[in-house]
Amino acid sequence: MIWQRLKNEWKRTWAFKLATVFLLLLLVCMLFAPLLSAGFHPNFLDLSQTYQAPFSFSSHWLGTDQLGRDVWANLLYGSRTAFLVALPVMSLALVLGTGLGMAAAWFGNKRLHFSLASGISFVLWLFAIWFYVFYRSGFSSEANENATGLFSRLVWLVVISTLAIVLKRLLKTVSFLAKKVPLPLDELLLKLIEVLASVPRLILVLSFAALLSPGIANVLLLLSLTYWIGPARLARAETLKIKHLPFIEAAQASGLTVWRILSRHVLPNAAAPLVTAFCFGLSGLLGLEATLSFLGIGLPPETPSLGRMLAGARLNTEAWWLVLFPAVLLCLTILAVQTIGQAFRRALEVKK
Repeated sequence: MIWQRLKNEWKRTWAFKLATVFLLLLLVCMLFAPLLSAGFHPNFLDLSQTYQAPFSFSSHWLGTDQLGRDVWANLLYGSRTAFLVALPVMSLALVLGTGLGMAAAWFGNKRLHFSLASGISFVLWLFAIWFYVFYRSGFSSEANENATGLFSRLVWLVVISTLAIVLKRLLKTVSFLAKKVPLPLDELLLKLIEVLASVPRLILVLSFAALLSPGIANVLLLLSLTYWIGPARLARAETLKIKHLPFIEAAQASGLTVWRILSRHVLPNAAAPLVTAFCFGLSGLLGLEATLSFLGIGLPPETPSLGRMLAGARLNTEAWWLVLFPAVLLCLTILAVQTIGQAFRRALEVKK
């Protein structure tokens, strides 16, 4: 059914066709970047050909930057970097936001209960995870994402989680702390969204970056922590609308579990706005990754990026190709992702 609707969108929407073809070509270019980069590595320095203009019958047919790095190779590898950051971040943000939004709308403020011992141990576990796993044991800029750093993080995660479980059981021996109270999940989520949404996203990312050590893994984490807000809002609104429909009440009366109702009945009916949120969030992340690279924040300086290319143009305003090529590629990619997102939204919408 959905596939047929997508075929109909393909037939009647020329923008959908152009966007799909463009992204497929870009995907092929990113996958075969080592073969298509004309033998140049994005960090290969050719100091004898700095600021080489494009189309000048040289081996660098799209020109070079201030260090003689090939522009074409950096476009290919920079696009790969952008998607390697944006796709996992938006996927994690979508899962996190959808889960929180649906849970908050379904359980409200009184249907979930927790003990004070659980709350105390969870807060301490959260703080310890941030400090020991993502700050103190962060990847160094010199050996980013090496096996030793990853193993160290996993060890800290296991140790802290074990200690949190032990602490929870010890605290539950105190009668006052073992008493269960309602968890205002919906209210907590709304207040948290209000606080995070009141701060501009770039300022929020820069603030979170100060709490984490440098490294690609931490960049993925802090971007995920700022992009779950949109999916959470949509998932909450759609769940509130769907949970009172007759077929949901029938599913509850038949004895289905909450997990089965949410996954099999609520989530498919809320898919259209969530897919749109994913695509628009993905396009926003592509731009934000370029912005962070332009500012020199998060990613290591040796990582090829469209933002790094744009930053190089500041040293020579006459090097127009360092602005034009990455800017046009970034704009076309964002426009294509948003166009495909709109097509999927129309295909997933339930016709009344």
